[in-house]
Amino acid sequence: MSTGEWTGGCACGALRYRAEGEPLVQGFCHCRSCQRTSGAGHVGWLCFPESAVAVQGETTSYTRPGGSGQPASRYACPVCHSMVYGTADVMPGMTNLYAGSLDEPARFEPKIAIFVSEKPPWDDVSRGLTCFATVPG
Repeated sequence: MSTGEWTGGCACGALRYRAEGEPLVQGFCHCRSCQRTSGAGHVGWLCFPESAVAVQGETTSYTRPGGSGQPASRYACPVCHSMVYGTADVMPGMTNLYAGSLDEPARFEPKIAIFVSEKPPWDDVSRGLTCFATVPG
C-alpha cells in the first residue's frame, strides 16, 4: 500500500473503503453524538475530500444533530453494524473515516481534538493535542 492510500472497513468485511491522498486533518471528537456513536468518550477520525473516498458495499445510515447542532450522518455495515465513516453538514464535501475502521490503525496520527467542552473527565486521549471547545474557526 502506498503512503497516499488508506483502506479499511467493517468487522465482517462486507463494507470496505479506499481513500486516496493524505487526510486533511486527523483528530478526536468528544461531542455527545460521537460519544453515543462510539460507546466511548470520543471518536477518532480522518477527514478526506468526499471525492477521494470510494466505498464498496451496502451501508445503513443514521442522521441526527452533531455537536454543531447541524445534521451528522453515520454510515455502518448493515450486516455487522460496525460504524465506518460519517459526514456532517458543517463540513460539506468531506468524509470522516473512523480511525478504528482502518486496516492499519497505527497510521492514525491525531493532531486536534474538537468539542472538548463535552469531554468526559475520564477520557484524556486528547492530552497534548491542539484542543477546541467546539470546532476550529
